[in-house]
Amino acid sequence: MALQSRQRTPNPHLGAYYGIVASAFVSLAILLAMAEQLGWGGGSIARLMILMPMVLYMAIAVAARTLNIEDFFTSGRRVPQIYNGFLMAAITVGGTGFFAYTGALFFVGFDGLAIGLGWVCGLLLAAVLFAPYLRRVGAYTLPAYFGLRFRSPLTRMVASALLIAPTFLLLAAEAKIAAMVLSLFLPAAYWVAVLIVIVFIAATGILGGMRALTWSGSAQFITGSLGLAIPLTVVAVVLTNLPAPQFTYGGLLGSLANAEAAAGVGAAGPSAVAGFPGHEPVAAVTPFLQAFSTISEAGFFAVFVCFALGTAALPSLLARSGVTASVADQRRSTAWALLLVSLFAMTAPALVVFAKVLMFGDIVLIPTQGMPAWFNDLSALQLLRATDLNGDGSISFSDLLVARDGVALALPTLAALPYILTALMAAAGLAIALAASGSHLFTLSASLSDDLYRSIDPQPIVLPRLLLAWAAIAGTALITAIYLFIADVDALSYMVTAFALAAATFFPALFLSTWWQRCTLWGALASMATGFGVMLLCLIAGGLVGIADTAAGTAAASLVSALLALVGGIGASLYGPAAKAADTAFFEAMRRPDGETLYDQAEAQASAVQNKTEQQDQLG
Repeated sequence: MALQSRQRTPNPHLGAYYGIVASAFVSLAILLAMAEQLGWGGGSIARLMILMPMVLYMAIAVAARTLNIEDFFTSGRRVPQIYNGFLMAAITVGGTGFFAYTGALFFVGFDGLAIGLGWVCGLLLAAVLFAPYLRRVGAYTLPAYFGLRFRSPLTRMVASALLIAPTFLLLAAEAKIAAMVLSLFLPAAYWVAVLIVIVFIAATGILGGMRALTWSGSAQFITGSLGLAIPLTVVAVVLTNLPAPQFTYGGLLGSLANAEAAAGVGAAGPSAVAGFPGHEPVAAVTPFLQAFSTISEAGFFAVFVCFALGTAALPSLLARSGVTASVADQRRSTAWALLLVSLFAMTAPALVVFAKVLMFGDIVLIPTQGMPAWFNDLSALQLLRATDLNGDGSISFSDLLVARDGVALALPTLAALPYILTALMAAAGLAIALAASGSHLFTLSASLSDDLYRSIDPQPIVLPRLLLAWAAIAGTALITAIYLFIADVDALSYMVTAFALAAATFFPALFLSTWWQRCTLWGALASMATGFGVMLLCLIAGGLVGIADTAAGTAAASLVSALLALVGGIGASLYGPAAKAADTAFFEAMRRPDGETLYDQAEAQASAVQNKTEQQDQLG
């Protein structure tokens, strides 16, 4: 017991260690800023700003390596609440939110806020509905929870199979974003950048599993937050004289509306489906402040609810429910994640408003003052391009095609700030993308190895179980790399589809299994199968007519699927076999917040039975 208590005590020096990480990151940025003033080229600055933190992340992963099963899958159940909150926030937003979501706000303005609001509401739902009870169960993965809740290897295997699609889509989206950043700022082709990203996240997962992902991911979140906050604060001071972008950008909304009007941006009529931009450069033709200009009120509501339900039931997010020391700590870590994601949801509009004010203000001046200074710099980074230039060299807003995923990277250049701040923003987005992609890779691989293998052989010895997890991580990483080589991945579209699948497949089953005692094995299976099946049919059929290719169309399909899944789960539970006494007892134990996790109790009982059997065999 003393050993167990010692193992579950977090390191008291963690704050000092991560303070050193933050100081090292800021010091590197300061040194490179000085080097830029001394004449260093932008290429050298970008490479050091991006690669040096990656070396630090890998060093942390090496230091956190482990061969212990509990450390590998749950980081020893001793992660402090705030650090778990860091990772939960990184998984929720990810590099896709950092780049693609902010870019979507640039093009659709108010309508894009449905995604950010959905993240915030989804974390609140997770904190209230699922996280405390999943922590009490303590299962390593979401499918393991279903298998333990209903004493059914079949349910565990089905949930593991259905988990593949949404998790792989998010993994592909995050890896694509990370590779995009590397290919922009390093002298490397896109396929080389993909290999670097895949090898990095696979090595982190193989070295220490959840433990390595937690401690390296915490460093990535800290550097990502600093890398976003520093350039944005500098821009806020330049434009508003105050270092609080979340509270001061409102004063620029009038200037933005005037600049858009002067550039010729007119009001657009609302449509039934969301017109979120793709990853190819397009013109920003929608006023930022016009509500429901690219999406109807019903579409906005559908996207909001879809992301709320999808966030609450996201497998990679819920996998972190078992890493804290207690149910109370898990509640607090979810509250930390909610606070951090809320802060990002307030920060992203500020970034977009600053970028649009700077860009459209200069576009208006082109006929009299010529091309702005930032045009050639952003064109060299392939973040924008102009078409149909007229004879006098001027362009209009409709001629300027902006890359959606490059808006955040363009902000320091638009404000005529030193290049180090652009590199700092790139390092920040890369860090968040690596943290999220590593978590998605581990969640998918752990489910494929532990859930499938444990369903076939429930009493493995330690080493083969870890070897299988390593093989699953390596195999999944290889498949992801091949997929990124051959597929044209749109990170925002993949993210919307993944959250829609998670909402339709897992939210109804989780809700019924954690809040309704009468829910049975067949009810959970019917709920998951109905939600996933209907959603898949909607994606296939809707894609043929172009509806499911839009965010609102996909979101509406997920809500219909989730509703049918809820009805199917209730019907199968009521009209199928009654719940077993063991399932009822497990439900009651799950609702109690105190005591050892139920998963650990089940593991101890299985180990005791195995030891007894081995002793009997030896005596025989």
